Amino acid sequence: MKPLFKILLLSAATALTACQGIKPPEKSKLFEPFVDPESGVVSYVLKYGAPDDNRQSTYFISKSMTNDGRFLIFWYNQGNEKKEGGPGERHLMLADLKADAVIDLGQIPMTPFVEINQDYMVYGDRDKGFFKVDFKNPSEHVKLCDIPQELSSLGRVMRLATHLTLTMDRKQAFLDTEVRTAEGKSRYIQGLLNLETGAWDQWMETEWNCNHGQLNPTDDSVAMVAWEGCWDEAGQAFQAETGWYPRMWLVRKGSKELIPAKTINFASHEIWDDDGKGISWCGHGYMVDEHCVYHRDMATGEEEVWAAVPGARHNSCSPDNKYVVTDQAPENWWRGCKWRVAFYNRETGKSVWLYSLRDALMPQNNQSRLHPDPHPHFVMNGKYVVSTASSADGHMDVFVTPVQQMIDMTR
Repeated sequence: MKPLFKILLLSAATALTACQGIKPPEKSKLFEPFVDPESGVVSYVLKYGAPDDNRQSTYFISKSMTNDGRFLIFWYNQGNEKKEGGPGERHLMLADLKADAVIDLGQIPMTPFVEINQDYMVYGDRDKGFFKVDFKNPSEHVKLCDIPQELSSLGRVMRLATHLTLTMDRKQAFLDTEVRTAEGKSRYIQGLLNLETGAWDQWMETEWNCNHGQLNPTDDSVAMVAWEGCWDEAGQAFQAETGWYPRMWLVRKGSKELIPAKTINFASHEIWDDDGKGISWCGHGYMVDEHCVYHRDMATGEEEVWAAVPGARHNSCSPDNKYVVTDQAPENWWRGCKWRVAFYNRETGKSVWLYSLRDALMPQNNQSRLHPDPHPHFVMNGKYVVSTASSADGHMDVFVTPVQQMIDMTR
């Protein structure tokens, strides 16, 4: 099928959304098409700022596009690391696909939680507290509550949450905090913050750096967290004693439980299924010649390979769990290395490159400071994938890729 004809078909399939006044990426003036020269997959590249400025998708656990297709959030730096003066301040931007406009939300200090059905976001600032932004009135950042005194009294709050998640009623936020005491010791404390009252409900304090916390999407009583740095001396000692690589944990109020990666005994960048019934993670298969996206059914404990793409770093599963997207560093990994992104059809065992190999953003001896991994993730109930694509000239682009074409390619 010729690329132009494919673009026309994709545009026709989104006509209904456009009739509602919300222009899909295929029709929005904010995007232009890009056809991957190797796979033929058509993506839509967000246009904003100068061509060589930085535009990045959000972290893969955070949905970056609302379910109605109207709003997309992304990170933006004027300039890039290969330009004189380097990149400018990082701002969170809001693309409105109904108005064909981009709004600057300011220097948001953390990856926010996006309420994809009600078109708003919540974010935290370690100095100022927590705020809500209605995407239909994005200039107003409404204060929700302060940092709990139970935490701020212990010392300097260094981290509130790696990436924010909220309870099902959106009234409480799960925090995986780091607090630096006056003596210079880091304390790692987890719990729920009531965004309406500011009340703090402490669940646990871990002796190790506990981050990447994320509430189960359908069960507010449990969160998944990571032992960051479990490859250090303490983590090695734990593995020597138990036999397990101690990356993934479940925490509840007053307890924690290791989730062992049984097949490969290595795990990274875990994420809940949308239905909360399972988790998936990457096993870095290039190290031991194993497939590398794994899944665990939380009810049965059964683990299996969900995407045979060696070398994956981050993954996301479609809401129906039929498809997986994952980014792959096909050579050595560093901040700014070469990347490509795969779409994997679990029903057929076939895959296609969402985009094929992209040259390194920065050299290994001068690595990027912008966390430039692709972080692909499904949005709009599995209709699109959002990811970051790097370029050898030092800038990054946001890709929005229709999923149906990749399903068709992998039948």
